[in-house]
Amino acid sequence: MRRSASVLLSSIALGVMLAGTAAALPIELRDQNGTRYFVNTDVDPLITQSTASGAVTDATFTRPVTVTSYWIGFTPWFGWTTVYTVQWTLNVPLTNAFAGFNGMLVTAVNGQTLPVPLVFNPGEVPAGEDCMQDNQNRQIIFPTQDFPSVGLSLTRKVFVSHNAEFARWMNIVTNTGTSPVEVAITLRGQLGSDDQTLVTATSTGDSTIGATDLWFATAQQVPQGTFSLQPKIGFVVQGEGATSPVASAGINGSGTVATTYTPTIDPGESATILTFVTVQGSSKQAKKVPENLVTLPSSSIQCMTTQELIQVVNFAPITQPELKKSTLKLYQQEKKVDQDTVSWKGSITIGAGVALEGQVVTVDVGGATQTFTLDDKGKADNGDGNKFKIKAKLKNGVTKADNVKFNFHMKGDFKTLFEAYGLVDETVSDEAVTVPISMSAAGRTFAVEQPFTYNAKQGKTGTAKVKADS
Repeated sequence: MRRSASVLLSSIALGVMLAGTAAALPIELRDQNGTRYFVNTDVDPLITQSTASGAVTDATFTRPVTVTSYWIGFTPWFGWTTVYTVQWTLNVPLTNAFAGFNGMLVTAVNGQTLPVPLVFNPGEVPAGEDCMQDNQNRQIIFPTQDFPSVGLSLTRKVFVSHNAEFARWMNIVTNTGTSPVEVAITLRGQLGSDDQTLVTATSTGDSTIGATDLWFATAQQVPQGTFSLQPKIGFVVQGEGATSPVASAGINGSGTVATTYTPTIDPGESATILTFVTVQGSSKQAKKVPENLVTLPSSSIQCMTTQELIQVVNFAPITQPELKKSTLKLYQQEKKVDQDTVSWKGSITIGAGVALEGQVVTVDVGGATQTFTLDDKGKADNGDGNKFKIKAKLKNGVTKADNVKFNFHMKGDFKTLFEAYGLVDETVSDEAVTVPISMSAAGRTFAVEQPFTYNAKQGKTGTAKVKADS
């Protein structure tokens, strides 16, 4: 059923401030679909744990959208309750998705619950900028806050993509002590849907959230005959094969979301909890985006260093592929549509006992993707210039642990995708650009933010190259 709702809002608060005085206003960053995220910076005084530094005060979906409302119906003959839906067409910004979301806390150390959680809230303005895209910094770097009583230091980086639909948190905990320590890291937040929060989808296929879920989505449940102005939200809390998976996760009756992780961190080492949120106008998209993000596509690792990728513990271990040579070639002429190419030669470290035949490999270069299914020799040919090959040593039909060479080639229309990374249709010489690359195979992820040197002649061709030092 579809109804048209003419809704006029006299005003929409673009930056809902904390209850109390804030020393610095939240920083606004927008993603590709126009959602505005307001990220807290210097919070003073701290009113709630959900609105500390690095948390989002609110996020607002701004595009016209057809939204789906949810209400509970009762079947009298059988005593069942059923969730029904109704769609409404809205042409106004939706209301705030959050009432303070994703505060970072240390709630226990070495299995002992702290009487008062340690809240990341350094009381200082962001420490720097390191992710310029479209002439705007896309990542907020927070100062380090030390907690000497427990031998820990905390910091955060909050990133909002300019060419994808999500916000990302790197929650970084460092052991400054002399012994290994198990740390309970809790991310806590309040949804704008409060006690009307409904879980609409999970990675496990049910309607409840638990430690085994990789992602989930929520919406506001409203009375029959009414519609919701609340955005739909998708959450990514972990990936398959995580070193330190979620220890507990849930949403209470008031719409408070909490997830806890318990990594053990060696002295001088750091552990990073990587999480994502997407704010959408439709439940379908609030499910689709997390389903993709949980695989760590190239867009998800933008502005992450190799060291930061290695430190992520709530996904399968991420390593950098070693590069020998790579070229991205773009053609601007109409007669050469779908002739753009990506080539890569390098090496990766693989484990023993992997059967190559039937092994699925997914390659993602700046959003240009191909999924290959290998034969028993480690080769795949998808046709149309899309090929993959890995030169692994085999014993009894399975791999030996080794550092092995691989290469792939992709062909298609990549101009729009790569334009977001600076490969533009302009005459440029030796321009420095960076393109994120990710590859997954056999339960492992290989990823890197790869620098290239770009040369182009407007209206003709553009070529980005990189070659490892010999």
